[in-house]
Amino acid sequence: MRAPAYPAAVVHVLIRFLDGEILHAEVEDVSFDRALLEAEISGADPNNERALLPLTAIRQVIIGHPTPLPGDVAEWDRAAFHFVDGEVLRASVAADSRLGRFGGVWRLVEADASELRTVAIPYSALKGVFKLRQWDSRPLSARTEGEARPDPVVRILAERDSARRASPPEPGRGPRPRR
Repeated sequence: MRAPAYPAAVVHVLIRFLDGEILHAEVEDVSFDRALLEAEISGADPNNERALLPLTAIRQVIIGHPTPLPGDVAEWDRAAFHFVDGEVLRASVAADSRLGRFGGVWRLVEADASELRTVAIPYSALKGVFKLRQWDSRPLSARTEGEARPDPVVRILAERDSARRASPPEPGRGPRPRR
């Protein structure tokens, strides 16, 4: 069994909900083996003490505080976390990630960032996590400097469309009705 990617003791976390609300709390277990997160609340409202938070309401949990880079992250996997709200988080991901039943815990360095963060994300907040070959995902024609070449499929479809419009209709058939 792998060691967890987070300390086993009580950890200070920043919880970001799907609606944008943020909550500071302390939690004992961020393994995502249960559909709930139990938290000791530490916030402005003195009436709140503890909370049961369903993972389906949570977008992400930032665990602890950022730390300096642990050296060269060029050998780490590159990943794109696609959230259900449309946001994409691109980051280099450490190999000691921990996937639980309801979410995952990743140590990561965001693209063009200089600090390491530990982030826990419920699967319900994600469309998917994609392993990337390279950071720039634009088509090759868009990445090359100088003359931009159109995508071959787009070029072929455009040629077919212009040829169809230029040719006269078949004998005995009038113009095709538009839909």
